[in-house]
Amino acid sequence: MLRQLTGGLMAAIALGCVVIVGSTVAWSNIVAPVGEAHMTRIDFNRTFTDAAAAPSPVNTPANRERLRDIGWSHLNVRLAGK
Repeated sequence: MLRQLTGGLMAAIALGCVVIVGSTVAWSNIVAPVGEAHMTRIDFNRTFTDAAAAPSPVNTPANRERLRDIGWSHLNVRLAGK
């Protein structure tokens, strides 16, 4: 009898913990903190447009020429080997 009571009590505690954790996660997804601004679609798109328009240190004319020369040298080696 004591073993069944202990097992039932442990099952109830485990179920209660699962319910508490689950409700906490669900509540945190529903309720946003006061004062938190939500991003609109326009703001979202503007963020990626600004990031794409920003100058990249990798995409410089000197770097493009260097990479183009490396590519041509690889192509010339392959073509000469045929």
